Amino acid sequence: MENLSRKERERRERIRHILNVAGALFARRGFFKVSMKDIAERAEFALGTLYGFFKGKKQLYHQLIQEKIDEQIRVISEQMASETSPVGIIKKFIEAKLRFFYDNLDFVRLYFAEMHGPPVYGENAHRRKYQELLGKITSVFEEGIKKGEFINAPAELLAAMLDGQTSALAFSWLEKTTPESPEMEIELAKRVLLTGLLAKE
Repeated sequence: MENLSRKERERRERIRHILNVAGALFARRGFFKVSMKDIAERAEFALGTLYGFFKGKKQLYHQLIQEKIDEQIRVISEQMASETSPVGIIKKFIEAKLRFFYDNLDFVRLYFAEMHGPPVYGENAHRRKYQELLGKITSVFEEGIKKGEFINAPAELLAAMLDGQTSALAFSWLEKTTPESPEMEIELAKRVLLTGLLAKE
């Protein structure tokens, strides 16, 4: 664990607050309709202070997306590592991804814009990182297919379909009344999605 000075802890807390505020503004208005002045006012910082942390809006946005996607990948990977069987790992992927999205709904809109649209910040390194995670899912399907646990289909296609279906459920939470608790929908997603993936005995 890092032994940080009080000054460094305060600096990181300020950056975290700024990123949270910016994320909410970007999610509601979109990247191009939010200014550094908007972020500074909402975060209750002087504009000059904001520029002391970030060179500009693109760098701020990039750091926001980078940190959230890194966190998402870390959380999902840790949950997957808690299981050993292919079926158990896929269940954990579904559960962890949906839980992370539910806990970070402001991020969901930014995620879909960044991962499925033209990148705001030049070359999109976020997609490459997430593709590495999907590569792990593909390997899990390949192992499960060899063991006779999953249907005999291209593993890469199964991974892509599973990712798309879980994303669709998360996106639906933005288009309707968000459930007070996602547990029922997550459990239903695991049951429905796995039904189509599991090999018939």
